[in-house]
Parts: sequence; C-alpha cells; structure tokens
Amino acid sequence: MPQPLKTWALPPPTGPLRLAEDIPAPIAAVLARRGVTTPEELSVFLDPPHHLPHNPLGLSGMDRAVARLYRSIEDGETVGVFGDFDVDGITGTAIIQEGLTGFGVPVVPYLPHRSEEGHGLSIPAIEQLAEQGISLLVTVDCGVTSIAEVDHARGLGMDVIISDHHTPVGGIPNAVAVVNPRMPGSRYPFGDLCGAGIAFKMVQGLYQHYGQPWPPELLELAALGTIADLVPLLDENRFLVRRGLEQMASTRRAGLQALFRQAAIDPARLDAGSISFQIAPRLNAAGRMSHAEESLRLLTTTSPDEAGLLAQRLEQLNLERRGLTERGFSAAVGQLDALSGVPPIIVVTDPVITPGVAGLVAGRLAERWGRPAVVMAEVEEDRLVASGRSVPGFNLVESFSRCASLLVRYGGHSQAAGFTIHRDNLPALRELLQGLAEEWLSGDETTNAGPVLHLDARLVPADLGPDLVGWLRQLEPFGAGNPDPVFLAEKLQVLESRPVGASGQHLRLQVYRDGHRCFAIAFNQADRWPSVPSVVDLAASVLVDHWNGVERTTLKVVDLRDSES
Repeated sequence: MPQPLKTWALPPPTGPLRLAEDIPAPIAAVLARRGVTTPEELSVFLDPPHHLPHNPLGLSGMDRAVARLYRSIEDGETVGVFGDFDVDGITGTAIIQEGLTGFGVPVVPYLPHRSEEGHGLSIPAIEQLAEQGISLLVTVDCGVTSIAEVDHARGLGMDVIISDHHTPVGGIPNAVAVVNPRMPGSRYPFGDLCGAGIAFKMVQGLYQHYGQPWPPELLELAALGTIADLVPLLDENRFLVRRGLEQMASTRRAGLQALFRQAAIDPARLDAGSISFQIAPRLNAAGRMSHAEESLRLLTTTSPDEAGLLAQRLEQLNLERRGLTERGFSAAVGQLDALSGVPPIIVVTDPVITPGVAGLVAGRLAERWGRPAVVMAEVEEDRLVASGRSVPGFNLVESFSRCASLLVRYGGHSQAAGFTIHRDNLPALRELLQGLAEEWLSGDETTNAGPVLHLDARLVPADLGPDLVGWLRQLEPFGAGNPDPVFLAEKLQVLESRPVGASGQHLRLQVYRDGHRCFAIAFNQADRWPSVPSVVDLAASVLVDHWNGVERTTLKVVDLRDSES
C-alpha cells in the first residue's frame, strides 16, 4: 500500500497583528497560530507573570505525601520507589531516589521488566519489596489504577504513596496519598505534568517542608522526563525544561556527560530536539531491549568509568532497537498491503514485533496513514500486550475503556495507551475498536481526507537570517503543545540533490530563490524521491547546525512536492 500523500494546510489569514514591527513576518504568523497577537500576550507566553514553579502543596494529596515522607526520614525507614520503564518513569524514580538520599534515607528503586512484568504495580513486585523490609512504597508514573495491588501492599503492612499523571479509571486506590493533577476536583493551576514532573514536585514539597532549597541538579532529570513524555511544553513544563536544559549545559552528572559524548552532542548547544531524538531514544533502549535498570544506573552513578561503559551499552541496545523497529514496521506495512484500503483503526500483531518496539511501530503507522494504530506483541502463549498511538480527535484510553470487559488491564492517555489481552478475545476486540473508529471517522471530514500536515507560515530563503533564528530560540523549547514551527517554502529551484548518511537514507538539497540559496536536509526520505523535481515546494522547520565550528541555518524537510504538480 503506497504512502498516502499528505494534505498541506496553512492557517487562515489572521486580522492585523499588534506585535512589534521588528518581529519577522514568519515569526509573527507562528505566534498568531499559537494565539499570540498582542505585546501583552507575547510577554505572558515568553515570561509568565505567575511565579514558577507552582507551590507543590497545591497538588491534591501532597500534604499527606510530604507528612508521610517526613515520618520516614525521622524514623529511619527504608523506602521503596517503584517506577516505570520509560524515560519518564526512570527519571522520576531517580528524582525521588536522589531527593530522599539527600536526607540520608535508604532507598530501594524498582523498575519492572517490560516484557516479563509489563506496566504498573504488580503483586510479585510488592511482595519482593516487602521481603526487603520496605514499609513505605512511592510509585512514579504509575499506580493510580492499581487498586488491588495497593490493597495487597497494605495487607503486608506497607504504606503506599502514589505519584502519577495518568487518568484514574474505576475508582481510587486506598493509598496514604495520591498525588496526581488529574484527580477529580483538582485545583492545581497546571494539569499536564508528567511522572518526572510530579516526582520533582514531591521532592520540592519535602525540601520546602524542611525549609531547605531543593537540589538544582534534579531539574536535569525533570527536563529529560518532561521532553521524552511528550507532555505540552507550556507553563510549568516550559519552566522545568528551560531550567533543566540550562542545568544540563554544565552538568556534573557522569551519566549525562557520557551520553553527550556518545551522541556527539555539545552540551552548550543542547535543546529539546536533541533530547527527543538523540538522548531519550538511548535511555529508552534499555527498557525496550534489556532492562530499564541500566538507564537508571547511568543517570545516578557517580563513576565516570561506569557511566562510560553504560553509555556504550545503551548505544548498542539503541542500534538493535532500530533494527527491530524497522522489521516490525515492514511487517505491519505488509499486512496493510494485503488490505483493500486503510481501516479506520490499524490493528496489527506479528511474531517479529516485540513489546519493546510495539509503541514505536504504532507511532510510525499513525503518522504515515493518519489513523490510530494498535500494535500487539506476544508475551505468553495466550496473552498479547498492545501499545497504541492515536491522532488528534480519537481518544485511545477512552476507547479501550469501552472494551474493558475484553481486556486484562489497560491504561494511558488519549494519544498513547496500551492494554493486555487474552488471545481468544482479540477478534471481538478488533471488531469493537473498528466500530468505535468508524463512528469517529464518519464525523471527521479532515481525517477522512487522509493525513494532514499543518503549516505555520510562508517563508523564503531570504528570511533565514539572524533575526528569525533569534526569535525561534526565544520561542523554545519546542515540543508537544508548542511544536517546532513548520514553514512553507514555495517554488525553490533545486541546484543540487544527493543522498547522504551511512546508507544513503537522507536527502540533501541546495535550493535557490530570488537571489538567495540555502541547504535543506530531508531525513529518511531519499527512497521517496529517487528523482527530485527541478522546482520544489518544501514543508520544513528551521535547523541551526554547527560543522567545523561554523554555524549554518538549514531547512529540515518534513515533506516536499513538485511545485508544478
């Protein structure tokens, strides 16, 4: 099945903008798309007037959580920290671990094995921690749906503090405290913290209780988790990421130093994009291919030698992860090729797909075909574990909740969720999900038309000067909720095109218009355009790269088309 052509959509013209005249026209259009049209709105966007970070005691349950942590410090308890195996869970676990050890508390971290244990609290893990003398367990990025597991922990004499950002489903666990901005009735001023962000708030609250400043190096971990978890980079998340990136520029954390060397990253030029595409995949590789404990050790070790070995290990695991992802994606595309059309929701299972890459394959399917995608991997002979990725307008976790009677467990967000299912229930689940997706699709004309690429503004090569680059840097960090602007550059004459990369997978262009030329790079798109048109339109973001000490502004191509077609 060929890749569908994307529809390019520019926002409708806006009324007159009341921004400063020295703001480049493409930047003014980008700001308008984000609802910023006046100097006052621009000031609030760049520098919110309210104090950040917010008071942690505004989070429901935080007062009880801090009081119980205070007791554990005073009584010399050993505290267990149960996280998740993705970057959000790993960094959140490290935040709690380092925050408590700063008070002399012995901490036992626990990260589950992805394929053997799956997401979330489990009774075997709780029993293992109880055998180690844990009397207080703190969860990170999980636990809000673990009603039976928390009851089991209480039966063993263990108190539980839940810190989570997932949506509560079917009741609230009977824990000492549930710290979650998504709790019913929450009045916290910002509801989109990730697991690491909430872990940071808990440590912030504890140190505030003692009248001590919280360790600034924890901002590095909070920023890593926030960027990797794709939560909106607005308000408090924007604060955590900006301050965390500043902290990382001069990090003393041996693991981050080793990762930066391994990825050939200059910490002084670090941004959210380099974390998303270079650092986070390496940290995630351990949980996908081996055990997330390796990434936790990397982030918390004080030994440069151990950090170097672990960084090399993650590099190898990440290379293996890429290979498995490509094989899984090819298998999924092969199944779609056998169909007469793209179904309203893509549901795929194949023996070559492993739990560690199922979510990555689902993400690529959803991005390419503009449909929600669910990809399943076999974990036992009669059980499958699924990872789903969605598109705007289709709520995955809500859809899974309507299939709850067929599932062993489920959870997640509107755009990324998962479940475990007995194989015998798969046909019924597929039918029910298809019905839900058909209902959604029938009322969504935009999605019916195929994948849509939303553009922010028009741009010509002459715009690629210091003013535009400077303004883009002020608008960072880019990510969910504040996406990297995508510009439309039309009628560009192609002066040169050639494949680049280790296997010729990327396409490098030199383009020209109105007396100005610039370079463009189309990552992983060389195979789509074996014969590049002589005049092209580009949908591209702006990339500032550094080669041999020279700074150069390049167009990073998202999509391209023949100007004459």
